[in-house]
Amino acid sequence: MNDKPKGPREMLVRDTAVLQLKLMVDGLRDAVLIPVSLVAAALGLIRGGDDADREFQRVLKWGRRSERWINLFGHQSPLGRTHPSASMDLMLDRVEQVVTEQYRRGRDTEEAKAAIKAAMEDDVSEEPSEKDETL
Repeated sequence: MNDKPKGPREMLVRDTAVLQLKLMVDGLRDAVLIPVSLVAAALGLIRGGDDADREFQRVLKWGRRSERWINLFGHQSPLGRTHPSASMDLMLDRVEQVVTEQYRRGRDTEEAKAAIKAAMEDDVSEEPSEKDETL
């Protein structure tokens, strides 16, 4: 994005806000994964068999994908797509870009909200590649 904050204090505020958002999303993900993983494990124990861990492995796969999507500390490789919803970083960058542009144009909140929604829906027809489905 071309309009990144210039000064160290502005960067600190931006980076802090991004980290806080990512921490909240990561915490929500963890809160969801706890009961889902327990249910998946219970189903496997009840069903038994050679693939008793099938559901549990699916939960782990979803957890790894969501970890890459959130990219909490910036060490995950991207999922390989360019759509704004392909990663939290891309999504936040796009929202920041649209909000900055709307602010510069003097638009009101409703117009900015509509612009953000439109930006997030760009390239909706993009199909995920086979690479995106594997870790």
